[in-house]
Amino acid sequence: MALPLSYNWRNLFVRRTTTALTILVIAAVVGVLSWMLGFWTALSGSLSFAQDQHKLIVLRQASTSETNSAIPPEESNKLSQLDREVALDPTSGQPLKSPEMIVQVSLPRMSDGGRTRANVAVRGLTDDGFKVHRNVRIIEGRAFQQGQLEVIVGESISRQFIGLKMGDTLDLGYSGNRGYKIVGVFSAGGAPMESEVWGPLTTLMNAYQRNAYSSVVLRLDDKFNAADVIRKVEGPTIQLTAQTEAQYWDAQAKNVRTYLFIVSGLVGVMCVAAAFSIANTMYSSVAARSREFAMLRTIGFSGRAIMVSIMIEAVFLSVIGGLLGCAGAYIYLQIMGRTKDMFGASTFTTMAFEISMTPMIVVYSLGAVTLVGLLGALTPGIRAAKIRVVEALREA
Repeated sequence: MALPLSYNWRNLFVRRTTTALTILVIAAVVGVLSWMLGFWTALSGSLSFAQDQHKLIVLRQASTSETNSAIPPEESNKLSQLDREVALDPTSGQPLKSPEMIVQVSLPRMSDGGRTRANVAVRGLTDDGFKVHRNVRIIEGRAFQQGQLEVIVGESISRQFIGLKMGDTLDLGYSGNRGYKIVGVFSAGGAPMESEVWGPLTTLMNAYQRNAYSSVVLRLDDKFNAADVIRKVEGPTIQLTAQTEAQYWDAQAKNVRTYLFIVSGLVGVMCVAAAFSIANTMYSSVAARSREFAMLRTIGFSGRAIMVSIMIEAVFLSVIGGLLGCAGAYIYLQIMGRTKDMFGASTFTTMAFEISMTPMIVVYSLGAVTLVGLLGALTPGIRAAKIRVVEALREA
């Protein structure tokens, strides 16, 4: 015979101070856990869109990113040896190659009213770039025109930084003295390129006094394996380095994974603290209610029913604390802003992404803290089940 749930619920409010402190500890754990899961989900979602195995990013030898690579035009011409492997533009019949230049511009963040700034990538490219980067589409306005002082901005950074709305003018160039009008907003399906500003290759190279490309992006013919083409690029005839899009962005996310590893360790410590807090609450409850448990045993409730009752109370504590923690994380994101940015490992430019409290994150967080609560209540529950009836009544 099981004890009624109303009995377990009322017992939570007998020791209100202890219960409240336990709930607060659980809420803190779940709040951090929910935020971390949202962060990880958003970042993983962004990187998951950058998985095109037929897009090669060619850099100068020994370069770790586009920002520290410089390929002179005569060096990029060596890539003509790959014309058989590179996909052809169905309209012009020309190989799909996109010479591109990357620079950085420091912009004020919108979330704190411009008090802090971060580096945003500005990419110069030709019209062929839109054919190579197939997942990019204009969602507002129009594309920039070659030779004009015009740019388009990624959807993610348009929400993250000040001065990146349609019609705004962005000061670019070596001295920041050339105003580029924002004529469009583009989406890349949530990929890291949504954290960039795009503009005409020639005008941006002139503005920044550059005479070399940062990279050349190739779209491979589906018949060819990326690994084989990479070996050819890095061979003695071309002597450049290449990565697939997935390899490139995986390397840039290295520091983010380190950050998440540290946060995961802290959450683990907090989960242990929550388990001990729940165990302490349940131990106190068992010690104070030994006579009560003895009387329950005498009227027919089994030790197993009492143990289950203790664990149900721990689940109630966990769920209440978990709901408060999820609500706290949601409110924090609404107040502080859901769009965040992180620096790439070697690009020193931001990758913007949006953290959301999805139903799956809530379910996962509540499930995790419920498991913690059950583990914390297991030993006190066993102790309550083994209380000797006669001794407990005598002590009372």
